[in-house]
Amino acid sequence: MTTDGHGMQARRYRIDFGYEGTGFSGSQRQPGRRTVQGVLEDALARLAGAPVRVILAGRTDAGVHAVGQVASCDLVWRHDEATLARALQAWLPEDVVVFRAAVAPPGFHARHWAVDREYRYRIWVGTRPPLLLRHFVWVYSGSLDLAALQEAARYFLGTHDFRSFAGQGLGGPRATAPQVRTITLSEWHLLEPPLERLEGRAMVLEYRVRANGFLPQMVRTMVAALVRVGCGTARPEWIAELLAAHDRRAAPPPAPARGLVFWRVRYPAELVYEAEGTEPTSDTAHQNRAEMRSEL
Repeated sequence: MTTDGHGMQARRYRIDFGYEGTGFSGSQRQPGRRTVQGVLEDALARLAGAPVRVILAGRTDAGVHAVGQVASCDLVWRHDEATLARALQAWLPEDVVVFRAAVAPPGFHARHWAVDREYRYRIWVGTRPPLLLRHFVWVYSGSLDLAALQEAARYFLGTHDFRSFAGQGLGGPRATAPQVRTITLSEWHLLEPPLERLEGRAMVLEYRVRANGFLPQMVRTMVAALVRVGCGTARPEWIAELLAAHDRRAAPPPAPARGLVFWRVRYPAELVYEAEGTEPTSDTAHQNRAEMRSEL
């Protein structure tokens, strides 16, 4: 067990946080690149006075955002949990926001203990691209049939081999190992009211998907395939054909990363707490940074 110079033992912590993925080369630490894990570990090391290793609940590619990411780590911390959250926020960049920090049960593992994860993908459907949302949506200038999208999305429900939707070689011609995942939520929503003042006839569609696990580029490839159906290029039944193919070459390239958000991760009931109402506003984040830097 790790201890500090005064003999105080480290405890396992759970950190709930989010980030805008635009300026990151993904979530996992990479030498010479700015990553979510890298800036989080650097901030924790400033507080601990020693290196701190974190485990993230889910991996996100470059440009993918998160509002429900969870990290676990061992940390020697002499103050309360709220002070930890404020102190950590003070040393993090403005594109990362800490929602909550809490002492976790011994052995808590942000990734291995997860029951399921949820992602959401947003598409701006309109002839004029958005201004304020340009880093958070896939701009699609054609038309999409919401009923067709919804029908196609239902083919993903249940347990399937997702090799046709897996990147990083997991679904290539030499990939013989099944990549089985169980989808429990797969549906589209029309977001209202309008999100920008001069958007004309544009609309924002959101795809919501929840599963016990995801593969690299899986959600974005699912969205790209669904859009093929929504624009009339393919039938809804084509999704079933892709699932049966077990070949990444059968499915289209993944949708742009900027439209995807890691929305939520869920744990067994005894670990779940509702974070609603705890998320700091931008004003709160600025105040936390100023206060904690004056104290530390």
